[in-house]
Amino acid sequence: MRFATGVFLFLAFVTVGFSQDAGQTSDNSVKVRSLTIVGGDLPDAERQRIAHSFQGGAYPPDELAERVRQSLRDLGYCYARVETPQLSAIDEAPLPHSANVSIQVQPGARYHLGEIRFQGASLFSSDQLRRQFPIEAGSLFNATALGKGLDGLKNLYAEKGYFNFGALPKLEADETRHTVDLTIDFDEGKPCDFGNLILDGVEPRAGVGKALLDAWKAVEGKRYSPQLLKMWLAANTWNWPGGAVGLDRAEPVQNPNPHLVSIRLQFP
Repeated sequence: MRFATGVFLFLAFVTVGFSQDAGQTSDNSVKVRSLTIVGGDLPDAERQRIAHSFQGGAYPPDELAERVRQSLRDLGYCYARVETPQLSAIDEAPLPHSANVSIQVQPGARYHLGEIRFQGASLFSSDQLRRQFPIEAGSLFNATALGKGLDGLKNLYAEKGYFNFGALPKLEADETRHTVDLTIDFDEGKPCDFGNLILDGVEPRAGVGKALLDAWKAVEGKRYSPQLLKMWLAANTWNWPGGAVGLDRAEPVQNPNPHLVSIRLQFP
């Protein structure tokens, strides 16, 4: 018996995004003094490995649940369920509060990866597309590996200028064989060129903004490429306060002309 999983549910499986690393805390973060994973037919070795990977870290409770769910999905438990974490022996000081945490899980059946199919792709061969996914057919289902593959597709197209590239993934599970196939529908879009440079914030000293806008003329009109953007940043922002360099300060945004990509650059 086979059944399909819609794109939004699939994205929840493979692209769980977290607002912060374990070393960064928000107001509602809790430091995990100990983590107990309760329930399900989970082997003790896997239960302990997941628990130990989060002990000592600080997370908002909802995020911790998502991280545990992702860990289960990376072990083949494609449709794992995780309940709200329960906190006990909470230490109110210092911040972040520390606590013993228990989480009820229902891992469900374990699945292996079947086929990965690509529909509507013409720019690259199926072999080139498949190489973006660091997981072999027959391996245990691994949500993180599939998420990296989707990121790889995005990067592959971006380097050819396809800023508006889109991919709609769908899972289809075979409950008899306990395998999951992945089908990806492509919307390749059209290649774009670099548009104008947009500067945000206060320039660190007089003349920096004009110098950047003048330097941007060497890139404007060329085919959009994250690598070319990175090289331009390295060549033109090295003397910013604190040595700020990198794509984290440069945000590609759609130009009013659909064939152009503007770059918004935030002063440090």
